[in-house]
Amino acid sequence: MRFLIQHSQAAVDLVADLSPRELLNQVCCPTFGRVGADRDDTFGAMFFHPTKREELLEQIARFRSKCSIPPFIVSDLECGAGNMVLGATKFPYMMALGQANSEELVYEVGAIAAKEAGELGYNWTFSPVADLAYDPDSPVVSMRSAGIVPEHAATIVSAYMRGLQEHGMMATIKHFPGDGYGSYDQHLTTPVNPLERRAWREGPGKVFQKLIDDGAMVVMPGHISLPSFDEIDEATGAYPPATLSKRLLVDLLRKEMGFGGLIVTDAVEMGGLVGYRNYFDACAIALENGCDILLFPRMDDVFYREMHQRLKTGMLSMETLRDRATRVVSLKLQLGLMNGEPQKRDEPDIDRHATTAREVVARSITVARDRANLIPYPIKHDTRVLHVAIMNNHEQYEELYNRIKTELGKYSGQVTQWIDPGPDRLYQAMVDRSFDLVVCSIGSRLSYGLNVVRLHDEVARNMMGGWTKLGTPIIFVSHFHPFVHKEYEISIDTIVNTYGDIGCTVEYLMEGLFGKRELNRTLHAHD
Repeated sequence: MRFLIQHSQAAVDLVADLSPRELLNQVCCPTFGRVGADRDDTFGAMFFHPTKREELLEQIARFRSKCSIPPFIVSDLECGAGNMVLGATKFPYMMALGQANSEELVYEVGAIAAKEAGELGYNWTFSPVADLAYDPDSPVVSMRSAGIVPEHAATIVSAYMRGLQEHGMMATIKHFPGDGYGSYDQHLTTPVNPLERRAWREGPGKVFQKLIDDGAMVVMPGHISLPSFDEIDEATGAYPPATLSKRLLVDLLRKEMGFGGLIVTDAVEMGGLVGYRNYFDACAIALENGCDILLFPRMDDVFYREMHQRLKTGMLSMETLRDRATRVVSLKLQLGLMNGEPQKRDEPDIDRHATTAREVVARSITVARDRANLIPYPIKHDTRVLHVAIMNNHEQYEELYNRIKTELGKYSGQVTQWIDPGPDRLYQAMVDRSFDLVVCSIGSRLSYGLNVVRLHDEVARNMMGGWTKLGTPIIFVSHFHPFVHKEYEISIDTIVNTYGDIGCTVEYLMEGLFGKRELNRTLHAHD
C-alpha cells in the first residue's frame, strides 16, 4: 500500500509560529559533526556518523534535549547497520543480497538493520539503493545495487525496505530517476540518464514504481537529469538534475507515480547540484520545485543570510517553506515521534544476526566464470600457492590480505603473497613454473568521488605481459567490483565474486575454492 503523509492541522498550527530561520532548520538535515554539539537550534533531522557507542548515545540524547520539535535521527544503512554503527552486524553489499536471491533472507537483513540502529535511537535511513547496475563502469552504483534485471532488483530492494520500515526505520529509496546508466559521478558532475520514456518505464521506472506501491516512505532524487521527461533549463541551457526539476518531482514522481511521502535531496554539496547552479539558488529551487528536506547544507550564518535573501526575492516563497515544514512535522506526528521519547525497541539478538550475515555470505559468493573448471581445486599440503593482489589503493586491504594468506595456509604449507608485483615479475614466475596455483585478488572499490571504479592507473598494468595464459592455474577473486569479468572477457578464465568482505567471507571463499562447500554459480544480479 502506498504511503501518504497525512496533513495535520496540529502541524499547521505549530509551524505557523516558527520564524524563517526555524522553518529552514525544520527542512534541513545537516551532519552532527559539522553543526557541533554547542548549537541550540531545533533541526528537523540530524545525521550522525559512526562513533563509539557511549559517545553516540550521549550525542543523540544531548541533541534531542535541545529540540523543541522532536527530530529525525538519521544514518545510512545500505547493507545492514555494521558499516555505520560501530559494533553492529556487518553484511556484504546489496548485490550480495541480490545474489543470495531470497526475499525472506533480505527482509531479515533489513529488519536486523532497523533493530540494531533503532536501539541506538535512529529512526530514518538513507537507504536502500534502488538503482540498477546497468553500466559496469558506474562509479556510484556497482555493488550497491541489487542487480541489473528490474523485476529481480525491485523484489530484493522491496524486501529490504519492508524489513526496515516494518521494524520502525523510515526507509529512503534512491537515486530517482535512476543512477547507473553511465560512467559519470554525480558527486562531481551532473550525469544524464539517457533512457527514452518507454525504456525508462520498463527499467528504473518499474523499480521505483514497485517500491512506491509497496509503501516507500521517502524518495531521494539524484543529481541526475532525465531529458526524455524534462525540458532544458533556460538559466543553464542544460537539462536540470532531478533535484531541481518540477517536471520530474511533481509531474512524474508525485502525480503520475503517486508518491505521497517525503522527498529529500541527496547531499547539496555534490557537484551534480552545486556545480550546476549557485549553491544557495539550488537549495531554494530544490524546495520550491518539490523537495521537502535539504541534505547536508552548511548551516552557518552565510547559509541563513543567503536563504533569507532568496525569500525576499521570491525564488523561495514563504508559502513553500511553511508547506515543507508542515509536511515534515505532520510526518512526525503520524509516526508518533512528537512525544519526544525514543521508540522502545527489542534488544538485538546479536548471535542470531551474525548467523544471518553468514548465511548471506554463504549464498552470495558466486563463480562468475570458470572456463577451465578449476573450482573446486584439488589443493594439497605441498601445492605451491601464490596469492597476488592487483587492487587499487591496495594499502587499505592489509587485513584482508593477511586473512587470505592465513586461510590459504590451512590448505597448503607453501603460500607466498605478492602485492602489486608488476607484470614482469608475474610473467617470469609463470614461465619458470614457480607456483602450482595462483589466487589473485583483483579490482577496485567504490569510494566517495572516486570517479573510476574499474582497475586503473599503474596497478592495472599488472594485467599486461600475458602471464594469465602461460599454463599455471589462476583463480581470480573480485572482492568488491562485481564486473571485473566483463572487462577481462578473454584474459580471465576463472573468477569468483564475493560482493564485499566481512569476517567470514574469506573463510567461506576458501572452503568453496577447495571443495568444502558449494559456491553459487548463477549470476542472479547480473542477468
